[in-house]
Amino acid sequence: MKYIILFLLLIQFGFGQQYKSIHQIDSESHRYLPKHGSYFDISGKGIIPLSPQKKAALTKTVFGYLPYWEYQTAPDNLQYDLLSHIAAFEFPVATDGSVSYPSYWPWTDVINDAHSNGVNVVMCATNFETDEIHTILTNTTTQNTFFNNVKSIIQTYDLQGVNIDFENIASDDRGALLNSFMADLTSFMHSEVPGSEVSVAGPAVNWGGWDFSGLAASCDYIFIMGYDFYGSWSATSGPCAPLTGGSHNVTNTVEVQYAPVTQNNPEKLILGVPYYGSRWETESSEPYAAVIDYINHPRYRDAWPQSATYGLLWDEESQTPWYRYPESSVWRQVWFDTDSSLGLKYDLADVHALLGVGMWALGYDGAYPELWDELRKRYGEPSAIRQHAQNPQKFELLQNYPNPFNPETTIHFRLAAKSQVRLEVYNMLGQKIQTLLNGEQKVGIHSVRFNASALASGVYFYKLSGPDFVRIRKMIVMQ
Repeated sequence: MKYIILFLLLIQFGFGQQYKSIHQIDSESHRYLPKHGSYFDISGKGIIPLSPQKKAALTKTVFGYLPYWEYQTAPDNLQYDLLSHIAAFEFPVATDGSVSYPSYWPWTDVINDAHSNGVNVVMCATNFETDEIHTILTNTTTQNTFFNNVKSIIQTYDLQGVNIDFENIASDDRGALLNSFMADLTSFMHSEVPGSEVSVAGPAVNWGGWDFSGLAASCDYIFIMGYDFYGSWSATSGPCAPLTGGSHNVTNTVEVQYAPVTQNNPEKLILGVPYYGSRWETESSEPYAAVIDYINHPRYRDAWPQSATYGLLWDEESQTPWYRYPESSVWRQVWFDTDSSLGLKYDLADVHALLGVGMWALGYDGAYPELWDELRKRYGEPSAIRQHAQNPQKFELLQNYPNPFNPETTIHFRLAAKSQVRLEVYNMLGQKIQTLLNGEQKVGIHSVRFNASALASGVYFYKLSGPDFVRIRKMIVMQ
């Protein structure tokens, strides 16, 4: 029932009144911050060029949006060696083609730190108004002015490209019109600023009008906003970015919504993930409970420590974490992503050989290192690079979650080819405790639930084996 409600709501928003994305919500909630004034030197003086020789040896593109409201604090925690791109958010676009700067611009310190580490910095051009976007897409004079303004900004601040984030586009404008606009912009930038990149933010679901194959062909790559599946509009609580479950989820986004691009041009897609969650007041403590009121979108830096207080739960249906706590006479629920659930989404990107992954937004993790650690483990370690070259995404056995656990945990593994596999549990003496799986499994990400209620506390091992591979990991039972 909960997914029928979600489907009906999204149909309403997809074909009629648009709901606001997290990009728009966060942008509008920070409009009070100071804009450009005479006390800012916008000459671009002091900006150093990109150092290509310093580029991090990443196995994937890692593209992070840095919003202007995070500019004063986020740079202290950025791990530049794990980023390939920083998108400076946002440069609002007006109907006459003029472009405004983000607060505190120019970000000379961030640009220089990024460039000295070989990280590309791109400007994110935005507009969230349907009628205004239509004018930008159809008015030749506006387009010419906008294109030249983008060129000027990129050259003045030695940026490496532009990301277009136009949202709430009319259904009739989402196909050929948008794709033609993007193709013209890409052609202009490639000609006027050789080596520059042109990308676009794309929705997770095609609710009508989008031609994703044409969109991919019209620019260098698409950043898929793989989130906002649940939010302030939802009738029930639920995950911002469910990997599985229901009619629409992140797996469906990659494998169905963007199927032609995923199958033919995966190097044109970046899978975006959320560094934020959703908090609701709900009628019960059960997952997917009816919503009484929407509270806010907590960022990882706020949700993660609070989850330690109330206890992190795992939703097997969506393969995402959440927690709950009583507030007066009602319940509150918070659904957000951790390194474990984000890792499963990275698996999805890796299985389909996408260009890379990205996040909304840099800074939302604060000083907590777990999300960076997950990126480093997958894309930044020299050993990971060697393994990627020698055995490109053949299979992987992931760490169980939660761990330690009592009494249940979930074991995830990924297959890049159909295989006969066995998943078994052993004790410290090497004695087999249980066979969890034995048979042929299809390509993709698999989850197996393990209940250890009959076992004593201690260290155990789980082993995944196939015709030509064996992997073993450790897990801890705490009764």
